Amino acid sequence: MTFSKEIIKEIIGHFLATLVWLIFVSLLKDLSRNLIYLWLGAFAGTFILDIDHLIYWFWFRPEKQDSLLAKMLWRKRDFSGLLALMARYHDTHTRLIFHTALFQVILLIVSLYIFTSGGSYFGSGLVAALNIHLLKDVAEEYLRKRYDHLNNWLFWQIGKKVSPEAQKIYLLSVAFVFVLLSLLI
Repeated sequence: MTFSKEIIKEIIGHFLATLVWLIFVSLLKDLSRNLIYLWLGAFAGTFILDIDHLIYWFWFRPEKQDSLLAKMLWRKRDFSGLLALMARYHDTHTRLIFHTALFQVILLIVSLYIFTSGGSYFGSGLVAALNIHLLKDVAEEYLRKRYDHLNNWLFWQIGKKVSPEAQKIYLLSVAFVFVLLSLLI
């Protein structure tokens, strides 16, 4: 199985973002034996949000050319080809379920509950990784000054364009809330 440079860059970027958070939390908290569960949960959750693209292909836009190609690759069990296709058409997938501002706010609320319930460190790591995935994607798009693209995939549920200044406030706000929540683990 060979991967393109774009796929490798995406995978490494998400793993590095998760790793930075894990090191941050590990240094601040004395999790001792629970640390392994936090790390396993975080790595397990790093790419769960990419299921959005499968939902897009197989249920929401099954008639599109890339969807037909994705179905063919899925039937062949060519997961490397499927990842390459995802990297290639990633930017054209808008109106995804999990890549929205509304989902991100709900995820932060769920994270508050999971982080403070004192339950599963695996679950805490998993929802943290979901948050990190979205934060990385939003920050990357914002820093690349792709404001219209952010409006198309992150803020489409609002029904109106969000200015770059408001996008910046949103990004800084969710990042700040996530950092605060991380201190509750």
